[in-house]
Amino acid sequence: MKLFEKLMYPVLVILIFFYMYHANYNPGYFENVLAREGGSLQWLIIFTLFFASAMCFYRASILKPFRGAGFAGCLVLAGFIFLAFGMDEMSWGQILFHYKTPGLIAERNSMGEMNVRHLVVAGFEFTDIIFTIGIKILATLYFIVLPFFYSRLDKIKNFVNRFAIPLPRYTQTAAYAVAAILMSFIPSPLRHIVFEFVFYWILVLMMYNPLNEEVFSRVSLVR
Repeated sequence: MKLFEKLMYPVLVILIFFYMYHANYNPGYFENVLAREGGSLQWLIIFTLFFASAMCFYRASILKPFRGAGFAGCLVLAGFIFLAFGMDEMSWGQILFHYKTPGLIAERNSMGEMNVRHLVVAGFEFTDIIFTIGIKILATLYFIVLPFFYSRLDKIKNFVNRFAIPLPRYTQTAAYAVAAILMSFIPSPLRHIVFEFVFYWILVLMMYNPLNEEVFSRVSLVR
């Protein structure tokens, strides 16, 4: 485990228990201040997503001469995805500039905001679809199934490495599982915001020190 991980895991644990405490003993402060739209927790999520985006762009720039345009292109794509998630989290600048949401979007957005995550699809918010259904399925495949087959099937290994897919280590998988369990101790319906923040940081740590680190590290490259 690298130093950055050793520092971040205790920080995440402290933050989880901080939000857990307020959700249980000071729910008004948790929901109306900490976890509200434009609150400190949302800004932590935005920073995390922008940090992940910058990491992808940086790696693409330094690895392109050695791994090729296709590998770098996958990293750039991942960077833009994180950037888009970050921009949507801040409602594309609306929480800063407070401009009015176009009527067509406002009618289909549960919060009346300029973003995708609160759009209502078939009676469900987009966030609920992603984090209630999608993340549980994808996380199981990504954190457990894919690493298992990576070390056993060369076709899977070549595919993962060719398309610059960072794989989680067992410590990161365990961190995700522990975080998911701890969320059950947050009684507020806004617990998903805490989980979203922790989940994104685990992704950052996984990208920083993945199981297939040699693919992303300049140390292993022949210059």
